[in-house]
Amino acid sequence: MTPPLLKTISVIIPTESVCASAPVLDCLKEIDYPQENIEIIISIGNWPSTQRNQAARLAKGEILYFFNRDTQLQPDVFKKMALIINRDTRIAGVGGVDITPPGNNYMQHLFGYAMSSFFAHWKMRARYVQVGREKVACENELLLSNMAIKKKVFLEAGAFNEGLYPNEENELINRISKRGYKFIYSPDIKIYRDRRKNLFRFMRQFYSYGGGRLNQMKIEGVLKNIKFLMPLSFFVYCLSLFLLGNSWVFFIPLIVYISLAVIDSLYLSVKHRKNLLILPVIYLAMHFSYAFGMLSGICRNITRQKTKRVLPEDNKILYIKELG
Repeated sequence: MTPPLLKTISVIIPTESVCASAPVLDCLKEIDYPQENIEIIISIGNWPSTQRNQAARLAKGEILYFFNRDTQLQPDVFKKMALIINRDTRIAGVGGVDITPPGNNYMQHLFGYAMSSFFAHWKMRARYVQVGREKVACENELLLSNMAIKKKVFLEAGAFNEGLYPNEENELINRISKRGYKFIYSPDIKIYRDRRKNLFRFMRQFYSYGGGRLNQMKIEGVLKNIKFLMPLSFFVYCLSLFLLGNSWVFFIPLIVYISLAVIDSLYLSVKHRKNLLILPVIYLAMHFSYAFGMLSGICRNITRQKTKRVLPEDNKILYIKELG
């Protein structure tokens, strides 16, 4: 017997306050999908994983679609997502691409190119640039600013781990996948989001990613996440050059890194017909910030310093639009 199609969608958007602007709401008015099948929930607070969980438990839609308040949607994303998620009962969720808007400035585009570089971001580049075709994906290709999950599967798996932010979606994807479900990456499901406006904010972004990954490692173990230790290993290596760098041999990994970074920036400059030769500096800032975020997390664990987060009762739910 063919299971009934899942049609109703609850859009969940975390914000910091009632007055925080949410450009995504304007895009949702233009979405190419029956409006009576769409519910929009704003969850107000200061800890997004808790905010999203609270909204998800109250949601009436069969599909939970997670966005951020600054998301700019393509009108057809709901139709494309629903078509894929209804294809197979073992499909738990669908994710797409978070692209740099054309109107962003030169520096913001630099950050976008860095995040979409295979050298700098490996498989995670698929989150920020359309890569290949639709496929079964893991946490590497998916991100929470453009992800839909079946509500039933989400709740059965225990929702987001509220001790994690960021990386709450990464851990959830791994947990749900262990239950025999699969996630689909579709490069055709596109959204646009502004990149950080300066280098400090960009570095702070990757600093938080590094800390989030360390917390995820505490839950899943180091071996499962060992590839994410590469930036930290490189950072420690660079520091060690001050002590061990009395022979040119010790500089070989650094020379290889710089050479590959320059080659990659030249390739991207030719591909996009722009001067992107400063990208190696961006790559270094990106990797070192991630590593420093991990180191800070290690220090917090050693000193047993807990991350401050808002209690669930301090959060508020605001329904912008209900089903029907």
